[in-house]
Order: sequence, then C-alpha cells, then structure tokens
Amino acid sequence: MRSRSYPLSREEISYYHSLLGEEITDYDCGNLCRPDNGGVSFCCRNDLALPWLYRSEFSLLFERSGLWQKWRPRTDSEKALSREAQKGDIVFSTCSGEAGCERVNRSISCRTFPLEPYIDERGVFSALQFMQEFREHCPLSSRPADIRQAYIDAHFTFWEKLLLRRPEDFETYEASSRRARRQSKKTGEPLVLLRPGWP
Repeated sequence: MRSRSYPLSREEISYYHSLLGEEITDYDCGNLCRPDNGGVSFCCRNDLALPWLYRSEFSLLFERSGLWQKWRPRTDSEKALSREAQKGDIVFSTCSGEAGCERVNRSISCRTFPLEPYIDERGVFSALQFMQEFREHCPLSSRPADIRQAYIDAHFTFWEKLLLRRPEDFETYEASSRRARRQSKKTGEPLVLLRPGWP
C-alpha cells in the first residue's frame, strides 16, 4: 500500500522554489537540442515533455502568472492518464512555451529536469540520476560533466527535504531507481549518478 501525506502548502512550494534557483550549466543547454526540435528546447515542448505541478503549486503560479494552464487531454490514453493524476496531488499542465517563459514562475518539474532522485539498494537517497524516459532526447544525458556542482548540491538539498515530506514520492523514485538498475544490468551500461559535493 502506497504511503500518503498531506498536500503541500503554498508556503512550502515557495520555499522549495527558493532552493531551486541554480542554473544547471554555465551555458544555455537549450542550444544543444533546439536544432533538432524546431528551434525549441526539448524540455520546453509540452507535446514532448508534459509538465506536472503539485496542486498547490499550480494554484499559486496560476494566480501569479499567465504562464500555466491545465492540460486538456484529447485521446483515450491521455484521458486515462489525467484521471489517474486526479487521484493524487498533481496536475498535468501546459505552459506558454520557451518564448514566453518566466523563469521565476517555473514549476518544480521544470527546474529539476532532466534529473530525479536515485534511491540505492539500501533504500537511501544517495544521488541524482537522469530521467530514464528522456535520456535519448536530452543531450545533457551524455554530458554529465557539464552540470554544475552548485546545481547538484542545491537540488540534493531540495530532494532530501521533499522526499521526507512526501513518502509517496520517495516510493515513486525508489521504483524508478530499481528499473534503472535493471536496465543497466541488461545493457551493461553503468548508471550515471551525480552526487553532492559533501561527504
């Protein structure tokens, strides 16, 4: 049975956003993928990487900015995905796109892309890993050395706090970490893990 926690408050969302202000690279990483995506960064195309927001996060950003709108599913599979999301604390959303981006009003899912927590075999959050479903599309997946240590450190602090607050999210990333290990064992490719700069 999955663990459940109380929904995040707006105050918590604002605090988490404050932890996620570091730039991921020393250059505009969108330049790596724009040529192959119609001049738009892969992560900024709603049709390729659909953002999700916590409900209180969507409410906060929707009132503060015109950047975000609720996603409108069209196909049966999209509608099923939307119904499943409604059972939890997330809202699939669309934004105005890269040209209209307001960086201060980016969501947690935007700020953390393309990394997520890695939960090791001991059940310990010990590193960040690239999101498996986007590894083939995000060029940074093959350039981990370009990711700033300050970004890794700040995001590690964020995830430590969020995963303690939301055990259901911990379980989600624990499962994705198991899948990543299985895939690594199957292909022989080592996992790329980004660790904080402290012991």
